[in-house]
Amino acid sequence: MKESDSISIIVVFYNPSKIQIKCIERLSDIYFGVIVDNSPKPIINSDRFGKFDYIYNNANLGIAKAQNIGLQRVLSHKNVSFIVFLDQDSVVPDNYPRDIVNEYLRVYSQKQNLAALGPMLTDGISDIAYASKIHKIRYLAPDLIFKRNIISSGCCISRVVLEDVGMFEENLFIDLVDSEWCWRAGAKGYVCCISTKISIVHSIGKKRIRIGPINDIVSVPFRYFYQYRNYIWMLRRKYVPKKWKFFVGVKYMFRLIYVPLLTENGFESCKFMLKGIFYGLVSK
Repeated sequence: MKESDSISIIVVFYNPSKIQIKCIERLSDIYFGVIVDNSPKPIINSDRFGKFDYIYNNANLGIAKAQNIGLQRVLSHKNVSFIVFLDQDSVVPDNYPRDIVNEYLRVYSQKQNLAALGPMLTDGISDIAYASKIHKIRYLAPDLIFKRNIISSGCCISRVVLEDVGMFEENLFIDLVDSEWCWRAGAKGYVCCISTKISIVHSIGKKRIRIGPINDIVSVPFRYFYQYRNYIWMLRRKYVPKKWKFFVGVKYMFRLIYVPLLTENGFESCKFMLKGIFYGLVSK
């Protein structure tokens, strides 16, 4: 069995560009994987995309549901030991999946409670590495950063950990899906980390707004519903870090003020925020 046969890639599509499709097409010539497409229309008229399976959902089922559909497909192959998750807007070289798996194995040899390993993320617009405004950088080793939660794009998780921690929470739909999984893994004694040896270009959001020390991503209006609803859901969970609850809560309160006044479609966004708060309070 070739090394690449033990690696599987899961990509979720939603109206990808031609450039984004081309990037995944290169990887599909080398690795086994699955594309799960949430787009309004399928990008191809086939169930195969190179070595990838292609699954069209015929609707936007959300990132969590799409990732779980992909996981069910790849984990049905007993030879798959590692899963690499990619967003359609992540730019990676052809050797990236192999490199992140090898780095996972290296880190695992030192920390057997490793859950997910992610790369350093560089903003495709500013070319600046992303850094948390809430948590200070905590190094577990000179080239290894401890993170309570990491985004799924570019990260590697082993089959063994996934079978222990479980799948992604589909009710969250899109926001906090990866964070919730990491916090849940942490509650079981695992750690999530970022390796400074590996980096990828990744874009989070299309627009930003800066107000004093606040540098916030401007989302499309409907996303605010899931952000606020899911935040309230996370408030009820003991395994979610208290520090995160506090700082995100403060940021979300200020958002209710400046987003309606300073962004395009701001009042529509505010309506989705309030709707999210309502459903977060009345639903479990």
